[in-house]
Amino acid sequence: MRGRGRIITGKNQCLDLHSAGPDKNYHRQTVHTYESVRSGRGVDWNLQPKVFKRYPSEFAEISLTGLPSLRAFLHHCCGLTKKKTYPGGSYFLRANPSAGALYPCEVYLQARGISGIVDAIYQYEPFSEKLRLLHPLGPREGLEGYWHRDGKVEGLVLLVTAIYYRSSWKYGHRALRYCLLDSGHLLGGIEAAACCREQNYSFVTRFNRNRMQKDFGFKGRELPMAMGVCGKEKRGQVVCPDIDLPFINGSGSFCRDPVIEEGFAQAAVPANCRKGVGESPYSVQSEILVDAILSRRSIRKFTGQLTLHREYEAVLHTAMTSLAIDCDEPLDIFALVNRVKGMEPGLYKNNRCLRSGNFSNRGGYLCLEQDLGADSAVTFFLVGDSKNYLPLMLKAGLVGQRIYLSSELQRLGCSGIGAFYDREVADFLETDGLVLYALAIGR
Repeated sequence: MRGRGRIITGKNQCLDLHSAGPDKNYHRQTVHTYESVRSGRGVDWNLQPKVFKRYPSEFAEISLTGLPSLRAFLHHCCGLTKKKTYPGGSYFLRANPSAGALYPCEVYLQARGISGIVDAIYQYEPFSEKLRLLHPLGPREGLEGYWHRDGKVEGLVLLVTAIYYRSSWKYGHRALRYCLLDSGHLLGGIEAAACCREQNYSFVTRFNRNRMQKDFGFKGRELPMAMGVCGKEKRGQVVCPDIDLPFINGSGSFCRDPVIEEGFAQAAVPANCRKGVGESPYSVQSEILVDAILSRRSIRKFTGQLTLHREYEAVLHTAMTSLAIDCDEPLDIFALVNRVKGMEPGLYKNNRCLRSGNFSNRGGYLCLEQDLGADSAVTFFLVGDSKNYLPLMLKAGLVGQRIYLSSELQRLGCSGIGAFYDREVADFLETDGLVLYALAIGR
């Protein structure tokens, strides 16, 4: 996934972000314009954050070697899939895409009734593929208590968080968008991993984040985004765990961004939600889906060749499949069709043609003049309104992960594009909604 933007810093100094001030509409406050993307002076590499959070040795380390099913499940959700080396360093790609390969997300899991492991709350360490035992569960304790559910989950509950400075170091105020999209990608990874095992799953976005911040020692630097439930619900009342974890610095360096913190605080209490009832978006054999998960990459360049109409339809069908989530916000999928055999080039909305024409060059310009937006077979724009912003952006990221994986299943390349000229895209689409995410697919 590609983002664009930057924070401006002097040597070893954090930028004073207080001057911008929080805005009631975070998304519109962080739009890109032709002028804004040319106004930065780069990033301070002396403040580059680390991308792995490690708890100290006082928290027991649990090997997953003897738990092959759980190990594979977590690896398919968010594990490391490839090491990339460049002059002066290296980095790891993961099963889930991330803007700038900055990977702000962390994963915690609650295991109950899993053979070979005690009922407890753990942190998952993707680098070592091990767990850290954070808190053994009491008989009535559980993460379910944070969303006031009468019933306990037998299986897994996965908590997805985002350490926002890992992204704001490079992308400034706009980084909350990428943290939300990346969290959605990870939820999409949970969905795909559950589909590989034909497990039931659902997602929770409404829970007591303030209590969780305190209990887990996040101190506002790590933002609780969502939970994925993979298991069966049984009768029994559950309360929040009696837990008081110490603060663990998961980024090394840190510069506070009040715009991000205020934007998150305003978005973190979804209200008047409609529950979504989902179905599996993937109809292939588990082995084929696993291969797609492990081989997924963000493409760097398209060849400009035609894509088949059935391939486009398969990707769109997967993207539009209903989702099991406690706050399901409507999402429109606009498609700028450039090179699909049997389809007239033009602009489509939810597979209905709005206007015909060759708009490929326009698509490239709107995506910050990137060739990906012009040379693709299709460039998707995901659009929604501003009601319940957090679950809306999470859903956009999850749908983005579906587009990535379904493109891989069709042997197409895909690249998520989180940076675009917001207002100009909205004008081109003739929409009053918020442009949340763009993705380009093709050969």
